[in-house]
Parts: sequence; structure tokens; C-alpha cells
Amino acid sequence: MVKHKSELHQLASQTVLYGLSTVVGRLLNYLLVPLHTRLFLPAEYGVITDFYAWAALGAVLYTYGMETAYFRFCNKEPGSADNELKVYSSGFYALLASSVMLSLGLWFGAEHWALLLQHPEHSNYVRWFAVIFAMDALSALPFAKLRQDGRSLHYVILKFSNILILVGLQVYFLGYKQPSLQGDRVISLDWVILSNVFANSLTLLLLVRLWPKPRDFRWSTLQPMLTYAWPLLLAGLAGMLNETLDRIMLKFRWTGTHEQALWQVGIYGAVYKLSILMSLFTQAFRMGAEPYFLGSGRSIQEDDATDGQPRNPRYGEVFWYYSLAGWGIFLTVMLWLDWAKALIGSAYHEGLTVVPILLAANLCLGWYYNHSVWFKRSDQTRWGLWLGLGSAVITVTGNWWGIPLYGYTACAWVTLLCYGSLFGASALIGHRKYPIPYPWKGWFLLGLWALILFAINRHWIGQEITPWTAVIKAVLMGAFLCIIPLTKWLKFVP
Repeated sequence: MVKHKSELHQLASQTVLYGLSTVVGRLLNYLLVPLHTRLFLPAEYGVITDFYAWAALGAVLYTYGMETAYFRFCNKEPGSADNELKVYSSGFYALLASSVMLSLGLWFGAEHWALLLQHPEHSNYVRWFAVIFAMDALSALPFAKLRQDGRSLHYVILKFSNILILVGLQVYFLGYKQPSLQGDRVISLDWVILSNVFANSLTLLLLVRLWPKPRDFRWSTLQPMLTYAWPLLLAGLAGMLNETLDRIMLKFRWTGTHEQALWQVGIYGAVYKLSILMSLFTQAFRMGAEPYFLGSGRSIQEDDATDGQPRNPRYGEVFWYYSLAGWGIFLTVMLWLDWAKALIGSAYHEGLTVVPILLAANLCLGWYYNHSVWFKRSDQTRWGLWLGLGSAVITVTGNWWGIPLYGYTACAWVTLLCYGSLFGASALIGHRKYPIPYPWKGWFLLGLWALILFAINRHWIGQEITPWTAVIKAVLMGAFLCIIPLTKWLKFVP
């Protein structure tokens, strides 16, 4: 039991530390949203939103599941420094070779790719992203090694410095230097991406000393890593399509003009940022949980088992506490949305109706990350592929049909349907293929209580914040926390 609590404490501390770099860093980056949404019209902001949606797909393609493969194969021979070195070196140089080839293809075909993206005047952006992709891919395994070695503080400092440089450059060139540009928004848009190039360049330089020696590369080591990783690549692409395809399809499927389509993309991209607390919490949890879930050399069924059945409830506890924090974030944002909306320009406020939908969708995605441990621990990564492809079908079909009718509102509902289906399917299949005990009664009661409080705020209190409503909203948050002793008393959670 002591060891069990220690492991949970370690996961919580790792999530907090990775969250410090991810959440605080991204929140600093989020502070650029008020600047962007006041400096750029929604159609102009839509250009950046569209490019970064494609960039998210490119980032998955460039790393092709090698981070997860690194964690898995490092721990197949626990304590073997020679094995870890071979795994690290083989994965790194595979990423180096593939990144060079892919970026050369993007660089020399920039005009062609920009035309396909319907941004022929921005072929320079394609070249800049080719550089960004390569630098990110070469940084992926060094950052993974820091996580594997438990050097979370080093990780946090590097990630945090990257964000500070990126934010600082944009504030300087978009905020301070903008008056001298005489409103030339093309130059302003350029600096949004160029700041990313400069920040990533410095981060890569700081990671060079972690690069492995080429002599440690082993093709025999790389082959099983690639076999393990390729389903994760396809699943990752499918997952990223679920996350970004709505913004991409919104531009192509909206029935108005190209300018009107970019306007829709810009508004949706801005209000999506109001769900950032949930998505950042989910990302921070995933970064802390992946080494935790995959790092143990023992099988889940071996934990405290006397009759071949899983006894140790730590996976269920992780799921429960993630759900508790996730619903807390949902309520916090929705109760204080009247203040949060000040972070985006008034031209974007029409999209606020989709914020609760996007928050719930990202919460479902976090639940899926909790449950995906079953196919990663059992080396059945093909299930991640099938689940990802199935959810991608929902994303494509739903957006194809819904966008011409409902615009970005359809994008939000399809996102919720996609992530909810992904979580549900993973839970059902995992229960049959690799059963892990989860506190479903506590999970259901927690969600029901959070939705009741959300409905009370929405229908009887409203979004406007006055001294009186602020007191009531604080009481509602306190009432939400009362669910903790209740579920413990009912023995719904471990």
C-alpha cells in the first residue's frame, strides 16, 4: 500500500511538473490571443489557424510514434544502460534521416503545397514550417529521454524558455513594433511563424549535447521499434485528424466565399482557445502518465494478484482523480466565462456558445488516454490504430455533412461525438481484452453532479458576473467538491 501511494504521488508530481512547463508555458502563449484577436480580423487569424492545424498533422508524421516506442523498448530490459542507449540512438537517427527527407520535399515543393492549401501567397510559410517540423522531430527523443531519466526540472526549464522566447518575440514585433509597420498585416502574420522558428532553433541548440553517438545505432534494434510504432503513427494521424480536421474542412466545406470561410475558421480557432485549460491539463496528464503506465516492468495483472486477477486499483484511482480535476476545470471555465471571454476580441464572441462542447470533448479525450494503457501495455497497438481510424471516420463524415449546414457549431459537436465514441469503444474493448478495474459508479456520480451544477448556473444564474452571482458561483464550486467525501463514503472509489 505504501508503495502504491508512492507511485500515485510520483505520477501526480510528474504531471504537475510537466504541467508547469506545458500549462504555464502555453498560458503565456495564450496571452498572445488577446493581441492576435485585436490585431487581426477573424479572416486573417483564420490563415494562422489553418496553417497550425496542418502543422499539427505534420508534427505527428515527423515523429511517427517513436517517443512511445522509446519508452516501451527502454523498459523491456529494466536497468540495462546498453539497451537504453541502443534504443535511444536508433530511434534518434531514424528521426534524423526521415526529417531531412520530408523537409526537403516540403521546401522545394513549397509553391505546390501552398496552392493545394489555398494559400498561394504564403509559400514562404510552407518553407518555414518545414524547418520547424525538422527541429521538433530532432528534439522529440532528447525530451523523451529527459522524461525517462526523471529529469523533469531540466525538461521544464527548456520547454519554458522556448515559450518565453516565442512569446517575447511576438509581443515585441506585433505589439511594440507594430505601429512602425503601418498596419501591414502580412508582415505581422509572418512574425507569428518566424518567432516559432527562432524559439525552436535555440531549444534544439540546447539539446545538442544530448544527441547520441552514431556508432550506437542498431538496425536490429530499430526494426522492432518501427513495427511497434507504425500503428501508433496511423493512430496518431487519425487522432490528430480528429483534433484539427474540423478547422481544415471548415475552410473547404463552408458554402460561402473563401474570405467568409477563413472568417469562420478564425472565430472557431479563437474560441477553441477558451477550452485550453482542459486540453493543456489533458496533455500534461498524458506526458506524466505515459512513462508511468509504460515504465513498470511488471504486468498489470501481476500487481498484488493472488488468483490471476488484477487487484491493485491504482489505474482506477488515476482515472478517478483525472475525472475529478477535469470536471473541476469544466465548471471553472463555464462559471467564469463572462470574465474569460475578455481574453478574445469582441469580433470573436459570437462563437462562445461552443465552449462547453469543446471542454466536454477534451475531457473525453483525457478519459481515452487513461484507457489506452490496455493496448500499449499488452503490445496490442493495432487496437489504437483501429480506434483512431474509426473515430476519424466519424470526424470526416460528421464535418462533411454538418459544416455546410451549421458551420463551426457542427465542428464542435462532431469533436464531442468523436472523442466520446473513442473513449467508449476503448473502454468496452479493453474490458474484454485486458480488463482493468475502474470506479465506474464514482465516475458516473461525479459527472452527473458536475452537469447538474452546470445546468443550475446556465439556466438560473447566467454568465454575467456581479458581486451576488460571484458568491453563488463560488458556492457551486464548493458544492462540487462535496462529491469527494460522498463517493468515498459510498465506497464508489478506492
